[in-house]
Formats: sequence, structure tokens, C-alpha cells
Amino acid sequence: MNNPTIYSDGVSNSVQDSPLRVQNKILGSLKNLGGTAQSVGAASGLKSNTASIGANTARKSLVMQNTTATALYVKLGSGASSTDYHFEVAGGGGVVGMGATLNVTGYTGVVSIDPATNGFTLVEFE
Repeated sequence: MNNPTIYSDGVSNSVQDSPLRVQNKILGSLKNLGGTAQSVGAASGLKSNTASIGANTARKSLVMQNTTATALYVKLGSGASSTDYHFEVAGGGGVVGMGATLNVTGYTGVVSIDPATNGFTLVEFE
């Protein structure tokens, strides 16, 4: 279907378009906004007993999920501790998949984590 179907009940008009046309319009709009593809960075994956994530100038954003039962303390920069942190990422209480997530956009520096005995997943988008 190349043309949208126009319906009218005499009060309001409704335009119904094919899903493919809608998808192409959205993708075209994103491209016009300067959208670019992202890839998953090499530092991504399951981490354990990791005290810091190195700086990455190509990083556009990162997502962490706590896979331990207790909280993780995350600091943008070095020296995270339970009394000096930017984010407290809740643990899952021992329930798989229930640990909190942290999304950080636009930060390329070092990320430190406390305690150093930990477990989390990390995805860096570049």
C-alpha cells in the first residue's frame, strides 16, 4: 500500500499509514537529526571483582546492571567508597535479574566501583 487511507466520521479525520511507510518516515527523520550508528565497546560484558572501568573517549553511554545481592557504589572518577559515590546501584537481594541498572550518557572518564568484590554487567556504546 503506497498511499495512506483517509477515514472521516464527519467530525474528525484519521490517516492510517502502512507500518513500513511509518518506519521509513521515522528512520528518515532520525537520519535528518544527525543520528549515527553505535557499536558495543570491547570493555563490555560480565564483570567480577572489578574496581574501575577505564576512560574511553569513544564512549557515548554506558549501562551497568548489578548482579550481586548487595548494593554497588559507583563514582564518576576514581575512589568510590560507601561514603563517597555518585550512584548507589541496588542489588537484587539474591534474585537473578533483579539488580538495579545505571545508565550514564556522555561521560568518557574513569568509573570506579565499590566494593571491589562485586559482580555486574557492563555495556559501553561507542
